[in-house]
Amino acid sequence: MSKPTKKTSAKATAASAPAAKASSSKGNASSVVPFALLGDTASTKSFESMEKLMSNSKNQYEKISADASNASRQGVEAITKSCNILAKGTEQIMKTCMALAQQSAERNGEAFKTLLACKTLNELTEVQNKIAQENFDEAMTAGTKLSELAIKISTDVFEPINDQMSQSIKKASEAMAA
Repeated sequence: MSKPTKKTSAKATAASAPAAKASSSKGNASSVVPFALLGDTASTKSFESMEKLMSNSKNQYEKISADASNASRQGVEAITKSCNILAKGTEQIMKTCMALAQQSAERNGEAFKTLLACKTLNELTEVQNKIAQENFDEAMTAGTKLSELAIKISTDVFEPINDQMSQSIKKASEAMAA
């Protein structure tokens, strides 16, 4: 037999022995040896710190994902509440418009009867002026009533969305401060 040209140290031989055992015990398996089999404490610590880092990253991802999912769900709930309020508000506006139209029709019917009862042109002119003034006043009152109702409904519609946005901004501010 021929002698090896290089001298191997006892440490190198001892460190490669577990690796040789691991690869020979697996037969045709890969020659890659896990860090733990090397017996090197620095490698083991590296492996453990990498494992810890990956575990922390996974936990952070799961937390961020859960927070994003929760925020999306709350956003959808806020929009749903707003849509329900808008539907009820629209129904209320339509009922108000129908009531105003019915009152106007009744008032105009009575005004027409009053105009037919006039006997002179001066009387007709006075009644017509009075009716025109009443109709103008009623139109202004109805417009004011509808605009106040629309403002109230608009405020109510955006309240759930504003609350949700305030909560999201508060959470984001707290997360940035931490």
